[in-house]
Amino acid sequence: TSTQEIMPMPVIIGAAEYPSDIEAKIKAEGVKLMSADALSLAEECGTSKAANVVLIGMFAKHSDIPKEEYIKAIKASVPAKFLDLNLEAFEKGYALD
Repeated sequence: TSTQEIMPMPVIIGAAEYPSDIEAKIKAEGVKLMSADALSLAEECGTSKAANVVLIGMFAKHSDIPKEEYIKAIKASVPAKFLDLNLEAFEKGYALD
């Protein structure tokens, strides 16, 4: 998961509080959780819009699907002018433990 906090409307208008320690609460339930600041990693690649590709890289590392299949899918679906930065974003996510 990404550690980016996105405030829902009830929080924005003051009707609710953003929950604290979400990661700790999830882990306390026995869920294996991997998190990173996907937004910052994507911005290092050139665009915040690649945050989802960072997350795909994180997922791919722990998937039974070969890494090459993810790379093929990215190459098949991302326009050429954005391909290199998306491949970089994927690799940043894949490199995380």
